[in-house]
Amino acid sequence: MLMEFVPGGELFSYLRTRGRFSNTAGQFYAAEIVCALDYLHGRGIVYRDLKPENILLDRDGHVKLTDFGFAKKLVDR
Repeated sequence: MLMEFVPGGELFSYLRTRGRFSNTAGQFYAAEIVCALDYLHGRGIVYRDLKPENILLDRDGHVKLTDFGFAKKLVDR
């Protein structure tokens, strides 16, 4: 399996080094995660493995979800 290079690393590692996010940073990441989940749900995909280790940050600090092993495509719903 091949994936694009995501130079920002995991949200988990970023959180571990910072200790905690400021309110602004927490709101930013929460909003981006909600937008990503909304996008997936709009296409009938349920992402069932949300955790900081599966959230990557690109070079600009934007969120990318990874590890779709537990994701499920909803049919007839």
